[in-house]
Amino acid sequence: MRTAVATFGFGRPDHFKRMLSALGQCPEVLNGEVELYHYLDGGVGSEQDALREVIQASGVPFNSIVARSDNFGVGRQLISARRELLDDQGFDRMVLVEDDIEVGPTYLTALLRLSDWAETYSDVGTVQVWNVEPGDRSALLPHLHEVELTNRHFVTYCLTKRVWDIIKPVLYDYEARYLHGRPYGQRPHYRIRWFMRRCLKKGRKRHEGVALNPPQEAVHTPFPTVPWRTAPTSQDAITSLAMYMAGLHRLTTRVSHAHYFGETGVHCTPEVYDLMGFNDQGWWQWEVENLPPEYAMRYQSDDGRWLRSVYR
Repeated sequence: MRTAVATFGFGRPDHFKRMLSALGQCPEVLNGEVELYHYLDGGVGSEQDALREVIQASGVPFNSIVARSDNFGVGRQLISARRELLDDQGFDRMVLVEDDIEVGPTYLTALLRLSDWAETYSDVGTVQVWNVEPGDRSALLPHLHEVELTNRHFVTYCLTKRVWDIIKPVLYDYEARYLHGRPYGQRPHYRIRWFMRRCLKKGRKRHEGVALNPPQEAVHTPFPTVPWRTAPTSQDAITSLAMYMAGLHRLTTRVSHAHYFGETGVHCTPEVYDLMGFNDQGWWQWEVENLPPEYAMRYQSDDGRWLRSVYR
């Protein structure tokens, strides 16, 4: 499959450097198996020149730098990148990498293998190999083959053209209604929550053919309710909502191949980072010989409880 990798930068050249340095250790980037695109948002605080210097100095091969002339904001930036790579350029799939994730050397190998495996099921949406599973190397090594349902953050994941074509009408509707003509931080939250409630009333779709079809006890809506004052209204939330409504499941390996280091940012502080459990991220720097030959779904904990993952 023709695969694009898209990174996203706005300010924080130190974060971007750490992310890109790690990504550049992946053999798929170095040998040209994937095509690398850097998306740099514009506007006040963008530090595009500093980010360009990081890219050029890194020595990591890339296809293109897409520098926005003004500030798109996170929502339009991520939606536009998916449109440009999957709709306009015709890639079969893309990997999204935000600037506060540090990947291991097996990250892309594991992710693309999981994507290939997941594509045999009609009801699988995005896949990722970033998770928050505590443990050291010896504790996690036996579990590298296990895959779980997730509603975790979209800091890095793989999306196929097939799935994008299913969910993009909801994303494009959200973009047109609520993101154009205003800063992303000033999007109309109440109106977006009304939009989300209306979507949820339509019910989930079912998929024919070979489906993963997990037990109902293991499947959880990312938004059990949509409170008017607290429900998230980001493009990530709408992406998760669109996949849930389309009957698509998000998958992740139980064991991570990347480390999220974004303690500070638009939506995070060291206190929130700890509250979300990110301080418990386990070992993640694996080698190719550690990767499993096949995968197995895990729906229950070791003591028999159904696993549960809410949007966070």
